[in-house]
Amino acid sequence: MKNKPAFATMEALAAVLIIGFLIVIFILFIHPPKQFADARNVRRTSNVGTILTALNQYIIDNGAGPPGVDGIWRVLGTADSSCNINCAKKIPTGIEAAGCLDLTPYLVPKYLLNIPSDPKLGKPEITYYAVRQTINGRIEVLSCGLESNQ
Repeated sequence: MKNKPAFATMEALAAVLIIGFLIVIFILFIHPPKQFADARNVRRTSNVGTILTALNQYIIDNGAGPPGVDGIWRVLGTADSSCNINCAKKIPTGIEAAGCLDLTPYLVPKYLLNIPSDPKLGKPEITYYAVRQTINGRIEVLSCGLESNQ
């Protein structure tokens, strides 16, 4: 009886080619970085809605918006400086505030557990969410960290 190796050279080559093909399919069709970016964008959209709901509820309860929410886009956060973040893709003029707008005393804990932060860039000091009130009195909230789909 002849001893036969467990895998012949051709079988091993076929296995490597199949695994390589599956990796290429995974990268091309599933594209994990894009999936992660999409998941973060969904979280950002949810956070924008959460902040907007809390601000609207504050207005209903108090008859006006919190101090500091006016016609100028302001980044939410607790930092006293460094809130001049580039949000130019969403806001033509950009955001040039000397300090962040801290809404924690007005919204936490009655309307929010905490002010949401961007899932990739944000922290309590600079959340990467901006807020303003239009001339019509409407509140607008946006995410400065939104990732483009690649």
